[in-house]
Amino acid sequence: MVETIFFGRHSGGGKMNVLIFGGTGFVGRNLTDELLDNGYQVFIVTRNRQRTAKDLGHEAEVIEWDNNSPLSSINKFGAIDVVINLAGESIGNRRWSKAVKHEILASRIRTTRAIVSAINNHTIEPKVLINASAVGYYGPRQDDEITEYEAAGQDFLAQVCREWENEAYKVKCDLTRVVTVRIGVVLGKEGALNRMAMPFKSYMGGPLGTGNQWLSWIHVKDLTGLIRFVIEHQELIGPINATAPEPLTMRNFCHVLGEVMNRPSWLPVPEFILKIALGQMAEMLIHGQRVVPNKIIGAGFKFRFPKLKPALEDALGLHI
Repeated sequence: MVETIFFGRHSGGGKMNVLIFGGTGFVGRNLTDELLDNGYQVFIVTRNRQRTAKDLGHEAEVIEWDNNSPLSSINKFGAIDVVINLAGESIGNRRWSKAVKHEILASRIRTTRAIVSAINNHTIEPKVLINASAVGYYGPRQDDEITEYEAAGQDFLAQVCREWENEAYKVKCDLTRVVTVRIGVVLGKEGALNRMAMPFKSYMGGPLGTGNQWLSWIHVKDLTGLIRFVIEHQELIGPINATAPEPLTMRNFCHVLGEVMNRPSWLPVPEFILKIALGQMAEMLIHGQRVVPNKIIGAGFKFRFPKLKPALEDALGLHI
């Protein structure tokens, strides 16, 4: 089933129309708020229009798409200025069985391919396609400082990110620039931080694995601001590291988290326990990347939360 909808034609003085895939998740909802607050018109593509409209409860328009039909089946597209693709099966909710790994990759390729096809056949003609990716693109890199110009890694997450990005770069329309945003661990009221904070609440917090692996993070408000910055700066193309300028080792990250929560950070979780509990999924916690956001800083973007402590205080609602 698809929703038939008409978008008003964008004029120079009107609102920019933004089409978001994956807009119902943690990042997507925060991004929608950021864009609405700054005068954009937002359209969220979802499988269940009624439920999404009820859950979101804000000014965004909701479009139903079954994630299988070509996007051309959504009739009468008007002017879409921006397409943002955040859609994909979560990588952190279940052990990585063969079937789960297939769906993690296939879900990303399927949606991205449909978007690229719609752009190439002129169903939609955005000025920019912003496609999510992740710092996992780089694979385990020990202490190397990683800019956007480094090569992809060889592990499973690197393969997912590489194939996901490659699909986005199949856009052949000269009018559409393509940006892939390689996102670190996102700090906010939902997501990974809630899980990391849980043992600290019980005075059982500590680093995962050796604690020497790097953790590249970003506050959700900086991530949504960064994506809006990309929309508004036409010179930005290609991969962009969406991480705060100061990554920390897992040990130091957990030390600051304990300090912010007024809890000790004394109980490390050994690698072998993570592997027993999580299987291959433990790889993304045991290995890390020291990623720096050179391109976005070079373009003039200012982080609201460049330092971890204020970022955690805000994300956990502990700031004064």
